[in-house]
Amino acid sequence: MKNRIWLMEGLSSQRDIILGIKSFATKMQTDLTVYASHRNERNEILSVADFSLTEPNDAEQRLPFILSTIAQYGINALHAGRHGQWFENHRVGIEASGTSLTTGASGPEWLEMADDKVTFAGVMEENGLPVVPSLRINSIEELQHHLSHSPFEGQQLCVKPVTGIYGMGFWRFDDTASSMDIFNHPANRVVHPRQYLSALSGTETFTPLVLMPYLPGPEYSVDILADKGEVLAAVARRKEGPLQYLENSGEAFELACACASAMKADGLVNVQTRNNVTGNPVLLETNMRPSGGIGYTQHSGVNLPGMFAFHKLGLMPKSDVIEMAKRDFAPATVRSVTDVIAYPTHLTNRLN
Repeated sequence: MKNRIWLMEGLSSQRDIILGIKSFATKMQTDLTVYASHRNERNEILSVADFSLTEPNDAEQRLPFILSTIAQYGINALHAGRHGQWFENHRVGIEASGTSLTTGASGPEWLEMADDKVTFAGVMEENGLPVVPSLRINSIEELQHHLSHSPFEGQQLCVKPVTGIYGMGFWRFDDTASSMDIFNHPANRVVHPRQYLSALSGTETFTPLVLMPYLPGPEYSVDILADKGEVLAAVARRKEGPLQYLENSGEAFELACACASAMKADGLVNVQTRNNVTGNPVLLETNMRPSGGIGYTQHSGVNLPGMFAFHKLGLMPKSDVIEMAKRDFAPATVRSVTDVIAYPTHLTNRLN
C-alpha cells in the first residue's frame, strides 16, 4: 500500500508541515504522497503538496467529504488541523474507513481541558506540575475587586480570555501606563487597569477571563511529537527578544514533556512555559496542535513533521523516532525575518 497522508486545514503552519514532511521523505529516500486541503484559496499552502483539495464550508458536508476522499485516493493517515473537537466526535466513523486520525489528543476531554486555561492549570497542579497561578474572573466587579486587592501580592498582573489562541486578548496591567499607550504601542500589550475596566464596561456580554501574575521569563515554546502521551521527540525554543534558541534539555524542556504526557497528547503539539520570579519554569498553556513556529525547529536538525508522518504511516517505529531525535539534534539560534514568495495563481494538482 502506498504511503499517503492528508493534512487538512490548519491554523498557521500547514505549509511548513508539508514542506517538512516532503524534505524528510527525500532524505529517507522514501516514496510518500502528501495531500492537503483548505476551505479558502490558499495556494501558497496547497501548491507545495502533491495533491490538493477544497474543503466544504458546511460542517454537515465535512464527514461525507472526508470519507469519500479517503476511499477515492486511498489515504492512510489524516491530520485534522482545525476542528479537533469535531474530529474527535467523529473518530470512530473516520477510522472505520481504514485510515488513522490525528487530532493532537487522545480524546475530546483532553481538547476541552486544554482549551480552558483555568481548568488546565488545576489539572496540572493535581499532577504535581508547576503552573502559573490562575484565577477565573466571571464579571467586571470581580476583576475590579482583584485589581484593587491583588491575590498575587507584589507581582504585576495580566489577563487574557479563558479560551482562545494566538495570545489574543492578553494584556498586562500597569498603573503608570498612559491612556495612549495601547494606541501608540499596541504590540507591548500594556494597559492602565482603569482604561481596561472602562472598555469592559462598554461591552454587552462579559467573556470569562483568567487573571495571573505576569512572569519575568524567559518564555519557552516546546514543539513535541507524542504518541498517546508518550513523548517521542521534542525541540524547545527559548525566546529572548528577537532570537530563539533551540534546545532539547533543561527544566523547561522536561516540564513541557511531562505536561504533554499528562495531557495524553497524540501527534504534533506545543507546550508553553515561562520562568517565574525565582527563575523556575512554570506551565502557561498547552496547544493540542502544531505551533506556528514548528518550522523553526528544523534548524536543530530534528524534523518533527517528517518524523510524525513516517511514524503515523508505519515507516518508523517509536524507537527509531526517539533515537533519531536525540542523534540529529544540534543547538541553533534562529531569528524570524520578513519574507515573501511568489503566489501560485493556478494549481496543477487540484483534485476538485
